[in-house]
Amino acid sequence: MNLKIIFKRLILLDLSILILAIISIFYESEIVVAFNESANPPNDMTDMLGVIAIIFLVFYLVNLYLLYKFKNIGKQMYLFLFIFGSIYSLLMGINASDPILYLIDGLGWATSGAILVFLYFTPIKKEFEK
Repeated sequence: MNLKIIFKRLILLDLSILILAIISIFYESEIVVAFNESANPPNDMTDMLGVIAIIFLVFYLVNLYLLYKFKNIGKQMYLFLFIFGSIYSLLMGINASDPILYLIDGLGWATSGAILVFLYFTPIKKEFEK
């Protein structure tokens, strides 16, 4: 199978996982929500992290489009967003999640890793140099 088709399907899979993760947040159990609220009481920092998350989400969606269209800026932007997202996850503090959200999150990280491998270790990297 053509690597370009596989890469594009991987981008679409990443988008699908992102949409599923956003939807599954609304269906978290009350126990998980109560734990997260008690472990991380709301403060000014929480509001700022929420705004950063929305800005990150917009950049991530734009980046997925750039990767799908094989734009050179998308390759560098994806690596930056991956590193920023990893650091952001560390700043979020203690979080519990339902098993489904946990599975979706793991699939998202695995997909991101696969995209990075495609971007830097396969012939797809040449598509971004055109």
